Amino acid sequence: MRGSLDAPEGIASSPDGRLFISNGGGAIGVLERDGTLRQIGKALAPNGVAVDREGRVIVANMGLLNKGPGPLQRIDVATGTVETLVSELEGRQLVASNGPATARNGDIYCTHSSWGPIGNIGTTTPAGFIYRVAPDGRASIVARALRGVNGLCLDREERFVYASLTAEGRIRRWRRQADGSLIDPQDYGPQLGVVIADHQAKDIRAMPVADRAELGYCDGIAFDAAGNLWVTLPFANRIVAITPDGRKVDIVHDPEGRMLSSPTNLCWGGADLRDLYVVSRASGVVVKARTDIAGLPLANWPAA
Repeated sequence: MRGSLDAPEGIASSPDGRLFISNGGGAIGVLERDGTLRQIGKALAPNGVAVDREGRVIVANMGLLNKGPGPLQRIDVATGTVETLVSELEGRQLVASNGPATARNGDIYCTHSSWGPIGNIGTTTPAGFIYRVAPDGRASIVARALRGVNGLCLDREERFVYASLTAEGRIRRWRRQADGSLIDPQDYGPQLGVVIADHQAKDIRAMPVADRAELGYCDGIAFDAAGNLWVTLPFANRIVAITPDGRKVDIVHDPEGRMLSSPTNLCWGGADLRDLYVVSRASGVVVKARTDIAGLPLANWPAA
């Protein structure tokens, strides 16, 4: 639906019909209802996107992409104000903030994938973590020792936080406590495909199409209203879902990347939350489709 975006990655929707897309043109891109793309702020390395309960856009920056910092930012799209929420934790500058998710009580969670190198997709070093920004602005690490932690979301009741562990090719969830902390990590669903220890991005891209189709390196995740967890598999050009009973089912597979070329993140929008938007990073477009099942309303949407 939108072409020639500069390295798009994250996407989120608003009840008023707008889309928020991270790309190299600004801190955040706002796709207005008339189809115009308005860029706000200066781009650092915008990656994952979420929206808080007040409608402000949360942007995670993957600083490893350009050897710069990787803070978590909050953007007021009405005023154009860009503020930094978290730039360092435990005395170390963030470089790989990746996937944010928001809760209705004001909590913000975000993944930090690794300390590098960015091309090691199958990293065996469990250096990733999840951090939380409390409603009062205090930030802390709430889950540690994760291999390439990436996309993030909450379920309908916001009792669990779910994360894609790219290097493991699987989803993990944590039980969310009243104070925002996370406990009781559990793998959720099956392994999503083939993963290889310390698999390098350049070697993945050189693989035959048929072999890449079997890879399970996961990225963006989002629930639909029926409790299915949709997962993008960028290197396989595939979207799968994990059903409530833990089965993996195929949603769409585009081996040659004719429509979906490195799908990274997805969200639902539209008045009935049945418009599915998927970022096709390699082709610089956002793909739109209608789904039979609506998406789960997130923190900036009225609860269903």
